[in-house]
Parts: sequence; C-alpha cells; structure tokens
Amino acid sequence: MRRDNTSLSDYIDIYQLLENKENISAENRSFALKHKDLISSPLKLINAWRDARVHLLPHPRYSINISKLLSSVTIFSFVIAFLAGIFSGMGLLHYSGNEPINLLYFFAMVFIFPILTMIFTTSAMVFANRSHSIMVHLSPAYWLEYIIGHLPSKHQDSISKLKLNPLIANWLIICRSQSIALIFSIGLFITLLGSVASSDIAFSWSTTLHITSEELHSFFEIISYPWSSIFPSAVPSLELIDKSHYFRLGGKLDSNLVDNALLLGEWWKFLAMTTLTYAIILRIIFFTISILGFQRAIEGSILYISRDILKQMREPFITTQSKTKERHLVQNYNGDVDTIDGLQDRYPMAIGWALDAETIGEYNIKEDILVDEIYEVGGRKSLEDDSDIITKAKGDIIFYIKSWEPPTMDFVDFITELSNKDVKNIEIYLIGIKENSYQATNSDFKIWNRKLSLLRDEKIRMKR
Repeated sequence: MRRDNTSLSDYIDIYQLLENKENISAENRSFALKHKDLISSPLKLINAWRDARVHLLPHPRYSINISKLLSSVTIFSFVIAFLAGIFSGMGLLHYSGNEPINLLYFFAMVFIFPILTMIFTTSAMVFANRSHSIMVHLSPAYWLEYIIGHLPSKHQDSISKLKLNPLIANWLIICRSQSIALIFSIGLFITLLGSVASSDIAFSWSTTLHITSEELHSFFEIISYPWSSIFPSAVPSLELIDKSHYFRLGGKLDSNLVDNALLLGEWWKFLAMTTLTYAIILRIIFFTISILGFQRAIEGSILYISRDILKQMREPFITTQSKTKERHLVQNYNGDVDTIDGLQDRYPMAIGWALDAETIGEYNIKEDILVDEIYEVGGRKSLEDDSDIITKAKGDIIFYIKSWEPPTMDFVDFITELSNKDVKNIEIYLIGIKENSYQATNSDFKIWNRKLSLLRDEKIRMKR
C-alpha cells in the first residue's frame, strides 16, 4: 500500500528516472488515462508513476545508497549529541562539596540557549528557500553533515550524481539541527535527574550583575508560568531565591547557605521543569514544524522536477499506433462500423475533437440540426475537462472529427469512456479539408472505419 507521506527517497528515485531523456510522452499519457482518479492530485499521480517505473532503475538505486549514508550520519550525530548533553550536564552539575552549584549556568543552557537557537531556527526557516542561506549554513549540523558527507565512502558516486534541490537541502539541515538539539537536551535532562537522585546537591545563584532577589523572582515566575498551576512546587519562591544568593567574598560559605542546605536542593524541580518545557517540549514543537517544512519542500521539489511529465499526462498528445499492431488487430476483426446516410433533426449534445464551439456551430447550421449543448474535447483540453464532458453525456451524440488527422489513442480512450456512459448512439461526422469541399475522402473514411471497428461498439456509427 502506498505511503501517505512522500519521502526523500521518492524524490531521489524520480530524479534518477528523469535522468533518462527518452521520450515516453505516449506512455505517460496512457498512464494518466489509467489513473484518472489521480489527475486532480498531481503529487499522488507522479508518485504512482514513480512506483510503476522504479523497477527500471539500476540496482542499487541512488536513493538506497544515499539513505544508507544519511542513516549513518543520523546515528553518528545523535550519539555525539547525546554524549555532549551528558558530559555538559556533568560539567555544569559537578558538585565538589566545597561550594554550591551556580544554577544560572545550567539555567542558561536549558533556557537561554534553546530560546536563542529557536530564534535562529525561525530565521533559517524564513530564508530556507534561498540556495545559499547564511542562517542554514551557520548551523553546526550543516558542517557536521558536510564533513561526514565528504569522507571517503562507497556511496560518493551516488552523491556526486545527485543535484539536490537547495530547498530540500536547507530543510534537511534545519530538521537535523532540531533533532540534534533535542537529543542534546535529553542528555542534559537525564544527567540532571541522575545527579539529583545519586547525590546531595546544593544549588545557589551568583552573578556580578546587579540583580536583586525580587527581580530574579519576577523573572522566574514568568519562566514558570507554563507549569505553575500544575506543579507549584517547581516555582522558586522569593524566600528560596533570597536564601540561595551566594557571594564569593571571604573565601568561605555564608552560614546562611549552610543552615539552609536542605532548602537549596529544591532548585532541581525548577531546573527540571525548565529543561522539560523549553529545551525538550518546545524543541519538539520546532522539530515537528521543521518536519512539515521538509515534507513540503520535498513535495514542491518533486512537482518542480516533474513538471514536464505532468504536462504530458495532463495534456493530450498526438501519436499513431504501430503498423504491426494495427494489422494484427484488423486480422482478428474484419467487421465495419455501422453507417448512417442522414442526421437527426435534434441532438442533446454535439462534441468536437480539437474543434472550437464556433466551428461546431457552423456544421450544425450546415446540416440544419439543432443541438442543446456544444462541447470541445481533446486538443488543448485537459483530462479533467474531457472527464467532465463524459459525465454530462446523455442520449444521442453527434461527434465532429477532422478526417485528415490519424486516430489517436487518447481519442480512442475518450470515445470508449463516452460509450460506457448513459448515451444511446455516438454518430461520427468526419470533416474533410477545404480543397475537398470539407467532405471526407474514401481513404479517410476507411482509416477511421478500420480504427473504430476495432472497438466493436454498437453505439458508434459513422455518417457516410
């Protein structure tokens, strides 16, 4: 069953399929006719086309090689990020027992650093459509993948042949940056919980900036707002902030800190909730947004590189059948299409194949017939337009066709679909060239009769 989401591998497969410059417009048109239900969804249509042709690609495909490389890069970067988070947390929470841990360092890592990087990420998302986005290229993830991507590898041949759309490349780096930052924060969070559970840690705050306990309390209350009503114990009180203020003057601990050592350990709740809220949950939100942006970039890029294929699918093409195939079919069936000498006085519908309504109207007047509705199909009309006409078909239909143009497969497909609807008869009117007084020649009549007879459709008749 087909996946709902389009992946990077799909883009790479389509890119590789399009490297083949062979003209397959006839096959593409035929494919579209078999998948009319997907015409209104070009992305689903091109993905179905990819699924139908992916077996033609040499093995291993570019997508397989590049996916393996990206998986290796992902595992390596995640391990590095997690270990960096663990060791950073151990460094920030290192407690010698001589003086309390300055909580502001850890707070900066789990609040200020994530907020700054998310502002940076927002700017990168805004400018992601630029091929040389400075915001994206400043990301550590970009340089990590750049270095790893240029290391000797058996997949380098596939990478060198693939020209990845800059939009995809930028969003890939943004996604990777968010995932690395998330893994790093998880490492910090685990280290915090592990340190609190395994040792008796005392926190304090100290800064050379002139900040009062009241000002810091107001600031921390704002920071704690998301969880204040759920976990009020994780909101630092003014008393806790005031009693944990640490001054280095004198070279020894303030007796106030010693007396309130048990109270100072309560800071871990605030730090844990700050880490969980801003460094993890908020990062998950940004990561989700980046995934959606990456998905849209892939889909937009697929539609862009497939625009010629989609055009061939959505617009009729002119072709002729193989002579060998034609003779083979004629040998199997030698019947003729029923002919009519005259036309009816009135028709519910007149259809012209690659003829405008004005021309169709002129022939209605010439033949002195009344028509309720006039429609043009084929030619420059899209498959959606043709399908709409088929759904409106009813009763007897007069069908005008240029006799000098060879029967095409898209015409045969259309008239077959038309006959399957609630129509009584389809009366084919062949229009000749001007030099022949607009009368179809015997040769033209035979060609069309031979082609239409293959359909073995009793509803189809030709005006002689």
